Amino acid sequence: MEKLKSFVRQNLKLILFVLFGLLVVTGILVIVLGGGQSDGFLKVLFVIFGIVLELLACSVAFLTIVMGESEPANFFLYDGKKGANISLDELDFARIDKKMTFIMTNLAESATDVWSRRVIFTQNSDILRENEAMVPLVAYKILYDLAERANDNAWQAYLSADALVIEDISAALELNGDAELSNAFKFLFENSAGSYERTAKFLTDNKKYIQSKMLKYVKANIEKF
Repeated sequence: MEKLKSFVRQNLKLILFVLFGLLVVTGILVIVLGGGQSDGFLKVLFVIFGIVLELLACSVAFLTIVMGESEPANFFLYDGKKGANISLDELDFARIDKKMTFIMTNLAESATDVWSRRVIFTQNSDILRENEAMVPLVAYKILYDLAERANDNAWQAYLSADALVIEDISAALELNGDAELSNAFKFLFENSAGSYERTAKFLTDNKKYIQSKMLKYVKANIEKF
């Protein structure tokens, strides 16, 4: 049933177009053949029925035009191959992660760049200034990418990060009410003592947590993207 619903949603305009064609053709046939070969009251019924079918066809045509004025492309839901937004139920973390990777390439030059300069609360970030709803997602993405890194350079950059960068990430997490992750992240950084092992274990153990927070946040705020 879900597959059928999904198929209908994705092909609704095509279905309406086919329905429009069938109604037009059927209406003409009813009027020409049915009405033309009948007499009296029966002929009137065929003609009326044919007109009703043509009016229905006009209604379907109007609906198709309205459907043509589709909803604006949503950053997280828009599928380039389909040329339309997917349903919110189809949205998963993999899609969000891919979209956020695109955002990060526009915010930072490399994986280490996010630790050497402030990319979140800065006037130089046009992307985040235009869409403040992205801010918590950037913070989650930074931590998620760090957990995914086998590259020691990213972790060394984390250890040498400016305290303001850490404060920015923590503040961004708290915009989503995630004080728990924010406080834990700050505590681990402030007590790292030149080693990233504890932070690495913490983030690795909490990758699914970060994924779930990002997915829930996007779904809860989807209209902002």
